[in-house]
Amino acid sequence: MQQLNENQKSFCFILIVVVLSSVAFTLKEVLVRHFNALDMVLFKIDFVKNYGAAFSLFHTKTLFLIFVSLAILIATLFYIFKNIKNFSNCDLFFSAMLSSGIICNLLERLIDGFVTDYIRLTFISFPIFNLADIYISIGAFVLICNILFNNEQSSV
Repeated sequence: MQQLNENQKSFCFILIVVVLSSVAFTLKEVLVRHFNALDMVLFKIDFVKNYGAAFSLFHTKTLFLIFVSLAILIATLFYIFKNIKNFSNCDLFFSAMLSSGIICNLLERLIDGFVTDYIRLTFISFPIFNLADIYISIGAFVLICNILFNNEQSSV
């Protein structure tokens, strides 16, 4: 399979971010408007305004959270675009996933003043979360594992 050049990788990265972000925003709108309180056995759709970060930390510090999210996003994007030529397709996808999650939560916080959480696990006591949080968790986990257990093909 032919390797993508730097411009193609950048385009793919941006495209994946746009698609994942669109999915997260659309899913949130559909679930909150039409399926609030829907019980799906393993999880429940339950609309909650989260003014804080993970586990509702800093719930009275919206401006602080906006600046921290923006700083993390800028640093992440700087690193990605500086090193994108060395990224594998896997690195590209999970970097886009991480970036998309950060962007979604940041935009919600900027527009609404809070992040909409709506997925509540019913089989365990766990904080409520949203699809953007899943993007961040999976993207960060895979990229950290990739860094810690670096194989020959990847440089992230």
